[in-house]
Parts: sequence; structure tokens; C-alpha cells
Amino acid sequence: MSTQSFAYAQVREALTKQITEQQLTGSLPSERELCATFDIARSTLRQALGQLENMGLIYRKNRSGWYVCPRKLKYDPMQHASFLQYTTAQGFQPSTVLLEQRKQKPCKEIATALELDGRASLTSILRVRSVDGRAVVVEDLNFSNKHLPDIDKHDLSLSISMLLKNTYQHHKVLYDISVESCCLFNPIAQHLDTYDGALGLKVTRIVRDQQGTAFEFDREFWRHDALMIENKAKLQF
Repeated sequence: MSTQSFAYAQVREALTKQITEQQLTGSLPSERELCATFDIARSTLRQALGQLENMGLIYRKNRSGWYVCPRKLKYDPMQHASFLQYTTAQGFQPSTVLLEQRKQKPCKEIATALELDGRASLTSILRVRSVDGRAVVVEDLNFSNKHLPDIDKHDLSLSISMLLKNTYQHHKVLYDISVESCCLFNPIAQHLDTYDGALGLKVTRIVRDQQGTAFEFDREFWRHDALMIENKAKLQF
């Protein structure tokens, strides 16, 4: 193993220790300062920083440098709870920006998932959701107008979970869900204040009523460093 290989690993471990012990918070020193501190080349430093980013310990902010990641949001994608509920329960301050709302025909993927024909229409929205002022997820939500009539007339910047419960009487729903790693490309990356191609997590969800009829198709694009997926399961053998 080369001296350079040892160097980036030593820097990575040193910065990891400082972060986990909260000796290093907020913004990191500049790359020039870090190179001087550890007496390494900038290419070696960037290798260490890239690994810390992949570990979810630091993140890059466009044109602003490197920052220590704040504490992660615990997220259970199987829970039918509003973003407002589970973020405030964990001590975060949530906020939502509705970027776009439109009526459209479903693409093949959504038409198949929601069992819609060519005459069907969707109400689709794009939202950015933030915790403590930091954008963490872009939501691409698609609702069947056949199953949720006049949903476009409601304020879709508010809780969809509460709207489904209080207006459409969907007190219990069924989820088909998948979670996979992805790259965040523009414009989604821009909405999340990160760079084109950054690591992310993609959550795809089909929402059904108690009879099994699908009425909603969601895609969520999360910053990979913003959340910890957590689920409690009761198993019987």
C-alpha cells in the first residue's frame, strides 16, 4: 500500500473522530487549510472528503464548501404519517415548497401501477420538503383524478396524509414500496442544493385503499445523508 493510500485513510479517520466526538461542527475548514493541517496534497484530501461524504458524515454545498451533516431524520417509509408529524416529533422544524402542480395523462409506468386506461388523468405535484431550513427530499406525487375527484382544488402544499384521511376517508391504506440508491441529477439536485450526480435514495410508493385499489403513485428523491431508514417489525416463527 502506498504512502498516499495511507494518507487519505488517516485523514478520513481523523476527521471521522472529530465529527463523531463533536469537535468539528458546522462548516469544515477550507481545503487549503486542511491540506496544510494534514500536510497532504489536495487530491489526497479530496479522496478522504469524498469517502466521508459517501459515509453521510459531511456534505458539499454549492459554491460554499464542506459541512458536517446535521443529525439524521429517522424515516419509516411504511408509516402512514405526515411529514409534519414525524419531523416535529423528532424535534425538527419542517417546511414545504410546492414547485409545480399540473393535470396530465399518466406515463406507461404510472398507468400500469394505477391500472388506468388512456383516457385517465392525473393531478401531479412536485414539492421540496426541508427540515431546519435544509432541503432533504423532492417529492413527485401523482394522484388518480378518477379515485380522488377534485383533489386539484385543495392546497397540495399541505399534508396529503391528512387530506386523504379527512376529505377522502382513507383512514387505512396499503403501500407497495421500494427503496433504492440513485444519483440526483438536475433539476432535482439543484432543488436539494447539491451537485449534479450526487448520491441519493429513491423511494417509490404505490398507495392503495383497503380494497386494494391503487390511487396514488409517488417518487421521493432523498439526500442520502439526511435520513436513517428505520422500521419496527413484529415477527412470528
